[in-house]
Amino acid sequence: MKKSFSTSIVKLLSSKVATQMMAFITMPIITRLFSPGDFGIRQIFMSIAGAIGVVTCLRYELSIPLGKNEKEASASFTLSMLFALIISIIVLVMVPFVKDKLAYGFDAPELKRYFWILPVAVFIIGIENSLKYWGARNERFGTIAVSDFSAEFVGRTIPILWAIIIGASAAGLIVGYFTTVIISSVLLLIFMRQNLITAFRDAHLDRATLWSVAVDHKKFPIFSTWDALINTLSTQMPIIILGIYFSTTVVGHYSLGYRLISLPVVLLSSSITQVFFPAAAKEYNESRGLSNIVSNLFRRLIQIGIFPMVILGLLGAPLFGFAFGSQWIEAGVYTQILSIFLIFLFVSTPASPIVSILKYQEIGLVWNVSFVTLRLLGLIIGAKLGGPRLALIMFSAISTVAYGLLLGWMLQKSGVSLQWAAKMLLKYVSISCLLLTPACCFAYAWRNIFLLIVTLVFSIIVYLWGLYRFDYTIQNAIGSFIIEKIPEQWKKNVTLWRTSCH
Repeated sequence: MKKSFSTSIVKLLSSKVATQMMAFITMPIITRLFSPGDFGIRQIFMSIAGAIGVVTCLRYELSIPLGKNEKEASASFTLSMLFALIISIIVLVMVPFVKDKLAYGFDAPELKRYFWILPVAVFIIGIENSLKYWGARNERFGTIAVSDFSAEFVGRTIPILWAIIIGASAAGLIVGYFTTVIISSVLLLIFMRQNLITAFRDAHLDRATLWSVAVDHKKFPIFSTWDALINTLSTQMPIIILGIYFSTTVVGHYSLGYRLISLPVVLLSSSITQVFFPAAAKEYNESRGLSNIVSNLFRRLIQIGIFPMVILGLLGAPLFGFAFGSQWIEAGVYTQILSIFLIFLFVSTPASPIVSILKYQEIGLVWNVSFVTLRLLGLIIGAKLGGPRLALIMFSAISTVAYGLLLGWMLQKSGVSLQWAAKMLLKYVSISCLLLTPACCFAYAWRNIFLLIVTLVFSIIVYLWGLYRFDYTIQNAIGSFIIEKIPEQWKKNVTLWRTSCH
């Protein structure tokens, strides 16, 4: 690709890091304004919208980076938009018939009033997904980063203003979520409008081309749609089971805990996938191999993901109590339970693009069906035998094993040594645990929250310094990213100064 793989990832990650900092700044305010029950209602609505939204384009958005030319890519984009509109109309027709049953099934009658915006939310999610894959194909990673950050900023500001001006309720949280998706889509359209207009004007699409592309990528709607739906339902399954067996307060605790622990994983995974998918597809088309790009990405995922997951796994409860108030300590316990499986989820990020590139969609579908069935059984058995904690422990244990097996399959198919991968994983887990030992002592032995925070910040600084100091690839990627941001006139002045010195 025109831009280096590492530089593209750094560009997207810079936005994600800024987004995370903003989330951690605003979340303590939001959690003190809204109750766990409000978070529970918001999460149930988001789960339903997300489950439908992920398949609203019948997964044809995944074929946009695979197009051999602009005409095929434009056809894939058109198919995505067409099916997004059709699915949204179907949802609109279904809402009057299912809203009461869903609201009372979750023992949350307030949900009924929000289901009418569900069709619009689903359609906008489809637009956003398609635009991001179009941007990835055209290496508009800076555009994607800016739109993501701006949307998150507005989406987090609205609930705070809503609570202050109108009053705290689930409506403020849902409006904030809905606005985030709208802002992201609008900004992507504004920034890429000229590129889209030019591509479609030159493509001269007709029905024959659309049909040809639809047939060529038929595995996406036939297999990947069900695969994505099942995978999303698998992710949202705890919300459903906890809502049915317990209460919206429990759902709210899980919602905050899972959101804060998984949001970095989801955002980083989506950013990395947007860069990795087109780059890996190009490398496979040219060399019929994936070992180099997968091994490099696996190392980066380990370096990025292990340390924060270990932090939350060891210190989730005291950190949540400090940051969000004592009513959210249980959410911190949930993050500790979930942290192990999220490590394996994060490092297996390349699995989905590899399934698409190697055309193993049917295998992905079989794996997800088996995975969802086992997760569902674990949650139900845990909920019946114990409480929310036991249900989540069984859910996390099954998920850890499943994602571990998926990771092994992905590495093997890519030609990456499993022994090397295991050593890399153990190395960074060991380093993380060693660096966090003082913080754990202050958290549990001496129960000093001030010293806990001080030692935790110090450990983070040491870890980041170690990554930069001993990994020259990271140094070069960050250096290239910084150089790109320096104005050309400044570069010319530096060159002239160096010349005059000599």
